[in-house]
Amino acid sequence: MTLRVPLQEIVESNREQDWRNAGVPEADIRFSASTGMDARDVRYLRLLSQKRWLIIVRCPKRTARPWHGILPPKTIAVKQKSGSSGTVVMRQIAWNDSHTSFTVVKNDPRIFVSDYDLMSVWRIGTDGRWRKVFMSAANGAPKGKWTHEAHETAIEMNRGLVSKIQHGCQDDYHSTSNPGVDQAKDHFAAFADGVATYLADVGTCAEFYRKQGIPWPYDARGRYAGSTG
Repeated sequence: MTLRVPLQEIVESNREQDWRNAGVPEADIRFSASTGMDARDVRYLRLLSQKRWLIIVRCPKRTARPWHGILPPKTIAVKQKSGSSGTVVMRQIAWNDSHTSFTVVKNDPRIFVSDYDLMSVWRIGTDGRWRKVFMSAANGAPKGKWTHEAHETAIEMNRGLVSKIQHGCQDDYHSTSNPGVDQAKDHFAAFADGVATYLADVGTCAEFYRKQGIPWPYDARGRYAGSTG
């Protein structure tokens, strides 16, 4: 009898060996298995947080894990949700006149891996408390100029990431279009003082915010509830 190993397992096994060869600690490789992140990115964000940063991200699907660095991360222009593989194939679509339905015109050869969504970024203030690095346009608008600190923070984060951050922090997007959090699907990772913490669901993430003394900007249904300062 021939035993068939799923492609996902083969690719993940190969990537794990690549990460070990690159000197990534086993703990970061194990952490990537929970979060769907590239283990090199786990290491980088964990070490970056030693600068007294607190970085919280919504993780991609776990199946996205081996595709970082092979496929480009999904950009903000890609509105389609990633599939069970953690990837998305672009499709060209045509909307009807009322923009209420569409038909697929053709598939686009470009394939993307599910990206990391920044939720919020903080730094220790002079009072010893977390101070928000506001990473969005002024007043949380969807477009516009960022502050110098936010711009420099994004540059430093992306300098060492395999899958680059594609947009600002969701917590800072003060809009009714803010997607909120999905009670059934979302999982998160937090990086602080050189430690990576897996937050398996929305409730665990909200409790982490509370323990860190930072506001949780979503209501009981996961809808965006307002500014976090």
